[in-house]
Amino acid sequence: GNLVDMHIPEWNPEFLQAIDAEQYAALLEKAGVNAAYLYASSCLGLCYWPTRVGHPHAGLKGRDFVGDRIRACRARGMAVILYHNWWSKWAYDKHPDWRFVNARGMGTAEYMWRSNRYGVCCLNSPYADFFLAQIEELCRSYDFEGLWIDMIAWPYSVCFCGHCRRRYREETGRELPRVVNWEDPLWVSFQRRREAWLAELLARVTATARRLKPGVTVG
Repeated sequence: GNLVDMHIPEWNPEFLQAIDAEQYAALLEKAGVNAAYLYASSCLGLCYWPTRVGHPHAGLKGRDFVGDRIRACRARGMAVILYHNWWSKWAYDKHPDWRFVNARGMGTAEYMWRSNRYGVCCLNSPYADFFLAQIEELCRSYDFEGLWIDMIAWPYSVCFCGHCRRRYREETGRELPRVVNWEDPLWVSFQRRREAWLAELLARVTATARRLKPGVTVG
């Protein structure tokens, strides 16, 4: 198996201009690869296919780098697993209301190493439906054996965004606890809700993919 990390921004218009899908696949073949893990998107939220749900990477100028690589790898007998990242700096910037927010009211681009790369949206926000629409688009558009969904988790904090606060209040009648205390039944109850919310999202991702591709693997 082979995965080429491709968290590539678009601030330089030359990025991805010279990339060649046939050469990409030929080098994998030369290395003896039989399973190609191909980036559909990165943690920046920039898509490598001409998506109608989200933002295609500007450097590709409309080219379908996902489809081109799939065809080139298929022609060489390789299985294909598409990599799709939950993190999306593009969606984080485009939709501030979707942002994951920590106890200090900071988004991930502020508290995760002060990096412009780490824009994460909350799984209780409308971003979840946006993400599932991208999964559906990939499944309808391309032939592949598996999906690898990366970084789908709570990013180094508890989320206190409005969507989480509202959902917890609707489900329990209580406000979110603000102190991490494993001796406090209210905190433990909240943690169990967080686990349930994440499991529910993972089930929705898997169900969406397998509704369209019954045999697909989902990691």
